Amino acid sequence: MNINSEKVKQLRQHKGWSQEQLSELCAVNLRTIQRLEKRGSASPETLKALAAVFEVSPEVLLAPAEAPRKGAVTSILNTLKNFDDFQSRSGRYEFWWFFLFFISVLALAETLHVILASIVAIILLIPFLAVSTRRLKDAGQSIWWQLMYLVPFGVLLVLYFLAMPSLKRSS
Repeated sequence: MNINSEKVKQLRQHKGWSQEQLSELCAVNLRTIQRLEKRGSASPETLKALAAVFEVSPEVLLAPAEAPRKGAVTSILNTLKNFDDFQSRSGRYEFWWFFLFFISVLALAETLHVILASIVAIILLIPFLAVSTRRLKDAGQSIWWQLMYLVPFGVLLVLYFLAMPSLKRSS
């Protein structure tokens, strides 16, 4: 089951308990609590034990269902709007739509004028690096792989990492 690990961590810290104390109160292994707070997955029995210890209903501890996918245009606009966000994460959907937009706009600008293509590339460089950084974080890869853009054929390695599935995480 997908558990809201941030909620569990917040409730545990509010009570002033360590992970070890919580594991003893729930009668589960310490490793279970560590895994739950890191990945957000637990058995139904662990969920019931946590709910009993925190004196809340089990539904409070469940992770919210995934939000429906945004449209392509919304993803592109959000990426442009969050051009300076290098901290959060981006899924494959958001990244690849922006990548397609980036390549298409550059190709169009190149057909119109070389200088226009250079200006467009400079303008879109920061949002592209930001969404690439967020995507690599989401895939569990180092953001420093982007330095491979500077190496001949290194872009193929970076694209491989960008195409990797997201790490399972809690919301």
